Amino acid sequence: MTGAKRKRSTVWRKVQAVRFEDIKAWCMRRLPVLEWVPVYNWKENLVPDTISGMMLAIQQVTQGLAFAVLSSVHPVFGLYGSFFPVIIYAIFGMGRHVATGTFALTSLISANAVERLVPSVTTNFTANNNSGILGLSEFEMQRIGVAAAVSFLGGIIQVVMFVLQLGSATFLLTEPVISAMTTGAATHVVTSQVKYLLGMKMPYMSGPLAFFHIYAYVFENIRSVQLEALLLSLLSIVVLVLVKELNEKFHRNIKVVLPIDLLLVIMLLLSVILLTCFLSTVFNFLLTQLKLAVAL
Repeated sequence: MTGAKRKRSTVWRKVQAVRFEDIKAWCMRRLPVLEWVPVYNWKENLVPDTISGMMLAIQQVTQGLAFAVLSSVHPVFGLYGSFFPVIIYAIFGMGRHVATGTFALTSLISANAVERLVPSVTTNFTANNNSGILGLSEFEMQRIGVAAAVSFLGGIIQVVMFVLQLGSATFLLTEPVISAMTTGAATHVVTSQVKYLLGMKMPYMSGPLAFFHIYAYVFENIRSVQLEALLLSLLSIVVLVLVKELNEKFHRNIKVVLPIDLLLVIMLLLSVILLTCFLSTVFNFLLTQLKLAVAL
């Protein structure tokens, strides 16, 4: 009893020894927003930061939709996934230049779990079964449930890594390793989008040799490539790369970066709408002429 009482008294003394400055220092380390907000220069930095945020938000609209498709979930969840991480990181983040939000590699990892647990073959009996949540089907809600579970598990792992201070282990990752991982991730992302670039219907493939199986399937079914989708994809890639190079070359002379990805999406949508209206007008005209010919 004496030892237990002594231990409790020691703990109580440590609790009483905690000062307000210690609590404040701990909060400053865990909540960096409490450190930079009081010294933030609202007069000089608010307007340029607001413009930068608006430009990034415009670009993130198209990226969020694309990464949602890459994750095999409904595109609207890509917008939700782009909104909340930046707010949370603004409170808890410690690096100014760290990119937050949706990421291609994590989207592919999430898609692997989604396609394995909720395969596309179940669409037949759930496509017309609306769950009443956002007007989405039960099939889509099951998929986003799996993706949310994978994201939550990844967050738990990252919190455990933070508690164990495993961030210091990054010095073991040499530059060639990081370059190889980046190149491999980019290659897998491009490969996963081949079916959309070519306009092909392709079953989902995963596994160690899925990279080669995808291209083997493409060459075996090369006749099913839609020429319109291929030309549109090539035109979009050329425009994106060209504008990106121009923005980097003349970034000192321009104050606002041109959001070409969003403009390209808007232009394509307008083109589709105009083409649809044109074809509808032509069809109605031909139908009217045919009725007149039959009547005569």
